[in-house]
Amino acid sequence: MKRKLFRVIGTLLACMGVMMLTTSQRLSPHFDARPAIAAMTRRGIINDRASWQTIRAQTDDGRQITSVTQLSRLLQRANRHSFAVSNIKQVEHHQLPSLVTDHRLKLINVPGFFSQRRAIQKQYWQRLQALLKQASPASQLILNFANNTGGLAEPMIAGLAAIIPDGTLYTGLDNHGRAFPRTLHHGHLSDSLGQESLTFQPPKRLYFKHITVIVGEQTASAAEITLMALKRNPHVTLVGHPTAGYTSLNSGVYLNTGAAAVLTIGTLKSTVKIHGQQLFNNQPLIPDVTTLYQPLAPAQTGHHRQSAHLDPDFISELQTIARSNDS
Repeated sequence: MKRKLFRVIGTLLACMGVMMLTTSQRLSPHFDARPAIAAMTRRGIINDRASWQTIRAQTDDGRQITSVTQLSRLLQRANRHSFAVSNIKQVEHHQLPSLVTDHRLKLINVPGFFSQRRAIQKQYWQRLQALLKQASPASQLILNFANNTGGLAEPMIAGLAAIIPDGTLYTGLDNHGRAFPRTLHHGHLSDSLGQESLTFQPPKRLYFKHITVIVGEQTASAAEITLMALKRNPHVTLVGHPTAGYTSLNSGVYLNTGAAAVLTIGTLKSTVKIHGQQLFNNQPLIPDVTTLYQPLAPAQTGHHRQSAHLDPDFISELQTIARSNDS
């Protein structure tokens, strides 16, 4: 059961884990980080091997690590997408997709999502499938990924399967360069490097002349992986700003206190080139159309934070793009 769980949490967003970890408390003196250090050494995508060897030596292969916070920081020094949490439930979030009208533009919000419970996952993908069906028939479809910080790619892909062509969605590459293709075929999403298979009732294929996908600097991890799958549809155009750049695959290890280490074990090869790039190792996805304004509006509480709402100036740019598509 534990092994299966960690195939499920393969694409959790690292920065979300860091957010949770800032409040984590020191664990008991018996906290054992050694399995996480050993697994990262054996399977991890480590960008600076010399630095990682120093970390191993300084911590006696994890024996001197005494808290989740300390472990998480060290894992992130190996790979920015790796992290640790004291309990996997800390990163659960269950917001469902929604259809909204913003300045007379109809958008489907595709939010980040993570739950271990298959029934809740099913609610997510069935809701997204229903919204796509509701939006059809139409020449244009607008999907909003601007505030999708990741979680699980499986429900997102299942929810969007009506507009994702069957075939190889993307390929994971392990730290030895071995390839693990991920495929979609008649409602079956195959397992892959650190990711679980999923079978669902395949929706009827939907066709839109223009599919605009809003992306930005908070679009991350599982959302970025889902975008790779979507880009196989030649009618998909990414609009906005570059994504967060957590384009890699994660797996994990349970620790003796119930804590969990989520480890980056794969880079990604997109089936189609995205802005001329096909291989990704935590690089952002560059949109097809870069807008002047960030998609998300600045929050009123600070200049460097963003709200969950689309910026009015960005909406004006999006309206111009939509009118151009209709002409």
